[in-house]
Order: sequence, then structure tokens, then C-alpha cells
Amino acid sequence: MTNINKDKVIELRKQGYSYKEISRELSITILDVRNICSELVLVGNCKNCDKEIRSTKGKKIKQFCSDECRWNWWNNYYKK
Repeated sequence: MTNINKDKVIELRKQGYSYKEISRELSITILDVRNICSELVLVGNCKNCDKEIRSTKGKKIKQFCSDECRWNWWNNYYKK
């Protein structure tokens, strides 16, 4: 599997393509697409400050960039 295919898989996945559509588009197996997508590091935004955060594979998805943001968000959420 070349890096070019990995980049294309990632780009198509971000555009909302399914595994099956990507495999047809790039002429690779669905298993290859699934393996590439499972290797990705999840990227999201902090619920409090909207800062970009990365979650590591195999661990819980991070929702906050720091303990301070988590405390601030929960304190404000609890008051509402």
C-alpha cells in the first residue's frame, strides 16, 4: 500500500465516502480501506475552547484539551 493511496483514502473518507465507495474508486479491497482508516489518529475540538485536540488510537476519545477546560465546561454546564 503506497502513501499516495493512504492519502487518497483519508481524503475521500473526510468527504464522506463509505468504505465500499472508496474501494471501488481506488481499486483496492474494503479490508485495505478499513485498515487504513483504523490507523488514523482522531482529531476533534475541545468542548470548551474549541482548540484542536488529537486522540490516540485505542484510547478514549478526548473531549477537552486540559483539566482546566474540563472543569470550566462542567461548572458552566451544571449552572445551566
